[in-house]
Order: sequence, then C-alpha cells, then structure tokens
Amino acid sequence: MPKITISNIIQTSIVTAFTIATALIWKDVIVEFIELVFPSEGALLYKFIAAILATGLVIVAIYAVLETESEADKVIKRMKRRNGR
Repeated sequence: MPKITISNIIQTSIVTAFTIATALIWKDVIVEFIELVFPSEGALLYKFIAAILATGLVIVAIYAVLETESEADKVIKRMKRRNGR
C-alpha cells in the first residue's frame, strides 16, 4: 500500500480539480451540441441519453483503471519476491 503523504494528497486534489473542470467544459459542449442538432422539444431526452452513455463510459474507464492497478500490484509483488530470494 502506498504511503499517504501531504504531497500525494495535494497532487491528487490538483488532478481532481483539473478533471472536474474538464468535465464541466465537456458538459457544456455536449449540451450545446444536443441543442444545436436536435429539436428543442426532445432536447431533454437527448441530454438524458447522453448522460446515460457518459455514465457507462466512466464506469468502463474506472473498471479498466482499477483492473490495471490490480495487475500492476501483482506484477510488482512477483518482482519483489524474485529479487528478494
């Protein structure tokens, strides 16, 4: 388990802030695109569909990151065992 330090917390907070800012910018772009392409009567439905698709994409991305991290941890443990012998 990685050591928790103030530096790591600050780095994580900065990355999170930039991620949220980027997400908000993309949200505005997606909303404007939907309003431009689709009629205003059905805009809410299209926004709902976009939100569902975005949620699915985020779930897949988070799963991929967590799985990659888990695999990396296993490889690191194997390497440490080999070097420790």
